[in-house]
Amino acid sequence: MTDVHASNLRMIGFSLPALGLNMLVTAVFVFLPPLYAEHRGLGAATVGLIFLSAKMIDMIAAPMWGLFMDSYRTRWGRRRPWLALSAPIIMLAILMVYNPPESAGALYLFIWLSTLYIGWDAWTISHTSWAMELSRDYDRRSRITGLLQVGVMVGGIMISLVPAIMERLGSPSYEETVSAIGKFMIIVLPLTAVICLLSVPERESPNRPHLGFRKGAAILFRNLALLRLLVANSLLTFSTYFVQGLFVFFVSYTLHLGERIGFILVFLVIGGLIGLPLWIKLSQNLSKHRTMQVAVATGAVAPLLLLVLPPGSVALTTAAFLIVGLNTSANEFLPRAMMADVCDQDHLQSGSERMGLYYSMLQLSSKLASGIGIFIGFSFLSLFGFDPELGMENTAEALQRLRYLIVALPMIAYAIVIGLMWRYPISRESQREMRDIIEERERQALRSAGEP
Repeated sequence: MTDVHASNLRMIGFSLPALGLNMLVTAVFVFLPPLYAEHRGLGAATVGLIFLSAKMIDMIAAPMWGLFMDSYRTRWGRRRPWLALSAPIIMLAILMVYNPPESAGALYLFIWLSTLYIGWDAWTISHTSWAMELSRDYDRRSRITGLLQVGVMVGGIMISLVPAIMERLGSPSYEETVSAIGKFMIIVLPLTAVICLLSVPERESPNRPHLGFRKGAAILFRNLALLRLLVANSLLTFSTYFVQGLFVFFVSYTLHLGERIGFILVFLVIGGLIGLPLWIKLSQNLSKHRTMQVAVATGAVAPLLLLVLPPGSVALTTAAFLIVGLNTSANEFLPRAMMADVCDQDHLQSGSERMGLYYSMLQLSSKLASGIGIFIGFSFLSLFGFDPELGMENTAEALQRLRYLIVALPMIAYAIVIGLMWRYPISRESQREMRDIIEERERQALRSAGEP
C-alpha cells in the first residue's frame, strides 16, 4: 500500500530493462529489413508486408498482455513473473530472427518477428507498469520515469556501438554484424532482467474486485484525461518517427553530409540526454502538462534552425540537431509519467488498478503513430517532388521542399499538443486528492480484511 523506496543503486538496477526498449527499436527497424530484403532475397515489398503483418500481431498482443497482468496476481506479484517469462521468449526470438538460415523465407520471418513482438510487449508492459506503481507521489513518478528514459537512450547508444566497433576492428559482412547485434542483446537483456528482479519489490496493495468488461470499457472511454493524453502521445510519436524517417534524406541530400549521418545522429540523442534533467526539474516546479507544453514549444521552434542551415557545415548541423533533440526525451518520459496519474483517476472510478492496460494503450497509440509517421513521410516525399533514388540529382526546388517538410509537419503536431494540454484536468493538487482517497479506501479494505 505504501510507496516502495530503495537506494539509488537499487533503483538504477531496477531501471536496467529500459535499455532493451531502444535496443530493440534500433536493432529491429534499422538492421533487420536489409538482412531479409537484400541478403535473404525476399525483396523490399515482401519484407515491408511482413513487418506490417507482424505489427498487427503486436497491436493485438499489447492490450491482451495489459489486461492479463492486471487481472491475475501470483505469489510473486502481478508484474515480476511476466518480466521473467518474457526474457526467454525474447532470447529465442532474437536467436532465430538475427541468425536466419539461407533458406529462411517469408513465413520464417513472420513467425519469429511476431514472437519477438509478443515477448517485447510482455517485457515493456510488465516493467513500465511495475515502475509506475512504485509510487503514488506526483513528482516521484516523474523521477522514476526519467530514470527509465535515461536507460532507453543509453540502450540506443549501446546497440549503435556494436557495428561501429566491429567496423573499427575489421571488415565484417552484413550477416556477421547483424548476428553480433543479436548475440549482444541475448547476453545483455536477460542480465538486466535478473538484476531488476533482485533490486526492488512490487508495491503491495489489497486485492481488487473483478471488474466486468462492459463497466471497465465504459469507464475507460469516459476518461477524458486518458483520451487527451493518448492523442498527445500519438502526435509526439508521429513527429519523432516522421523526422527520423526523413533524417537520412535531409542530411544526405539537402545538407550534403551523407558521410556524417551517424555522427550527427549521435548529437540528436545527446540533445535528449541533456534535456532530460531539465524537463524532470521543470515538471516538479510547474506540472507535467505545463512542462509538456514548454517542451513541445521548444520542439516547434528549434526546427526553424533547419530552415537556415547551409549545406556542408558539420559544426552548424550538429549544433542544430543537438538543440532539436532537447525535447525528444520529454516526448518519451512525460506521457508515461502522466499516464500513472490518469490511472489514479481510473482507480477512483473503477476500484481497480489497471496500470498494465493503460500503459498498453499508451504503447498502442505509439505503435499506430509510428507507422503513420513513416507512411506520411514517405508519401509526402513524392507529393513534394522528391525522389529518393535520384539523391543529389533531385531538383533544387525538391530539396528545398524536403527542408520545409521536415520542419512544418512536426510544428503543426506540436501546436495541437499545446492545445490538448490547455486546462488539462489532472494537476499536482488534484492527483494528491485522488491519492489520499485511494489510500484511505485501501486502509479501510485492510481493516475489513483483518476483522473476524
